[in-house]
Amino acid sequence: MFTRFPVAASATAGPTSLLTLLAGDFAPRVAALWPDPHGGFLAAPAARRHLVCLALALGRDVRSFAERLLTARLRVAIRLAVEAPPAGLERLLGRAGEIAWDVDAYRALIRLLERAAPAKVLRHAETVDAALVRRLAGLPDAMAPAARLAAALSPEGVEVLREAYQALALRDGQAAADVAATGWGRAATTKALFERVRDDLTPEPMAPPHPGTARLRPLASKAALKDASRRYRNCLTDRGSDAATGWAAFYEWLGQPGAIVAITRDHVFGWRMDEARVARNAAVPEALREEIISELALMGVHVGRSGWSIDRLLRDDVGRDYRYWPVADDVAEAFGAD
Repeated sequence: MFTRFPVAASATAGPTSLLTLLAGDFAPRVAALWPDPHGGFLAAPAARRHLVCLALALGRDVRSFAERLLTARLRVAIRLAVEAPPAGLERLLGRAGEIAWDVDAYRALIRLLERAAPAKVLRHAETVDAALVRRLAGLPDAMAPAARLAAALSPEGVEVLREAYQALALRDGQAAADVAATGWGRAATTKALFERVRDDLTPEPMAPPHPGTARLRPLASKAALKDASRRYRNCLTDRGSDAATGWAAFYEWLGQPGAIVAITRDHVFGWRMDEARVARNAAVPEALREEIISELALMGVHVGRSGWSIDRLLRDDVGRDYRYWPVADDVAEAFGAD
């Protein structure tokens, strides 16, 4: 007659390769509870194996009730494994896959199930894995209402979102970062989410170097840049960081057709026209170019070759391997000519 030993009797038994595959980092501790060939654990449903690993991840000493984790009614077993188990854990264990998660993922799972928004995402997910849990846990706390978006984000997307949140907290303070993140949580799509994040990271433009003229109006705020970008159907809002650092300033030509004029700092000329475009980034008509140049001259803005280009032409390869180009080519290029 065979004698059944307590599950903890063979604490030195090592895990088999199959146990290592299914139990992952928990394999040595599981092997100590169910020695080779680990039959009780390996034969158990995946939900029960996850429950054992979850209990171990939470630091529970399961030696006295290990067998009951596999054989008791699941609700009873969950109460043994987790003190004050959150709602939804029972159903979720059955959708967690065959392979054990890591310690941090199990702990994050319990924290998420205790919060309404991420718990709802987890309850409605067809399958739940450690990657989804980590994405949900990676969101700033103030973004709890946006937990549904985490399922659509890549792990890298969550990481950069967290990094943006931390950068905002460093620059503007924790309270401001939380206010911003609360707004991020109201985004309808991941695209809208990242647009809001980029906008919050971009400060208002620095004051333009000139108040403008009767026909050149400065775009001196983020709202003005967005409005112009919408009307001209261009990517002007992507230049917001240039305006915020004071590297560039943007003006709208109020004549017909309208145009957006960008001027940038220059180490020789102070300010120089970088480019000008009409709607849809089309080239400025030749008949209009001299009018724009005249208005820029009133503002003290240089139109022509940049200081960098002059510096490049003064290198010792001029006349041999480096092509000289006339100033008119630089001007034409700035206005969008081919």
